[in-house]
Amino acid sequence: MEYPIIEALKKYKTHFNANQFISLNPNSDFGNLNLVWSQIIIRIECVNMQIVDLYEKFYEQKKHVEMGFYMSNLDDSYLDIMITEQIFYWLRKTADEIISLISICSDYQRTGKYPKKINVSSIGEFIKLKTPFNNTIEKYRYLLQQLNETSNAYKHSFINPQIIAYKGSEYPVVFAYNLHFNDRANQPKFINLDFRVFLNNYNDFLSDVKNHISESYSVK
Repeated sequence: MEYPIIEALKKYKTHFNANQFISLNPNSDFGNLNLVWSQIIIRIECVNMQIVDLYEKFYEQKKHVEMGFYMSNLDDSYLDIMITEQIFYWLRKTADEIISLISICSDYQRTGKYPKKINVSSIGEFIKLKTPFNNTIEKYRYLLQQLNETSNAYKHSFINPQIIAYKGSEYPVVFAYNLHFNDRANQPKFINLDFRVFLNNYNDFLSDVKNHISESYSVK
C-alpha cells in the first residue's frame, strides 16, 4: 500500500545528494542559510518515518478489527494521536522556517542588506498581513491556515481532549477541537481533515517553494 509520504524535496529512503539542495548565502547576517535548508530536508525525511508508522499501524488495527480479533488499548490509541500531533508540529515548524527564509532573502534582494529582525517569521504573522507577502506562499494560504489552526488546537486548546475517541474508520483522519484563546465567548470549532489530502497538498507546497527559492534566491 502506498502511503502519502512527502517526497517533493527527496525520495524517501534514498541517499542524500547535491540535487536536493539549493545554493544559498553561507554568510548571511542570520548565519549559513544552507544549513536551514538542509535541516528542512532532513526533517521531512524523519516526518516521513512517522507517516509510514502511523499508516502501517492504522491499517494493521483496521484489519484486526474486521477479523474480529482486535481490542484497542488506550495507550495504543493515544500513541496514534501523539504521532499525528508530532507530524503537525514538525510541518508547522518547517513552514515557519520557509516563510522566514523567503522573508529575509526577499528583503536582501530588494534592499541589498538583511533586516535586523525577520519581518515575517511564521504562519501566524503571514496570515495577519494586510499586504501581499509572496506569490508562492499566497498560493497555499488555505493550506497554511489549516496547518496553523490545527497545530494551535493541539498545543493550546483546553477542550481538545474532548474528542480523544474520534478516529477515522477507513483511513487516517486528523481531528482537533479548537477554542480560540480558551475563551468561551468564542465558538468552538471542530476540525477534521483527510490526512492523505492534507499531506499531498503539503507536498505540492514544498515542491513550489523549492522551485521558487532556487530560481529567486540561489547564489553561485
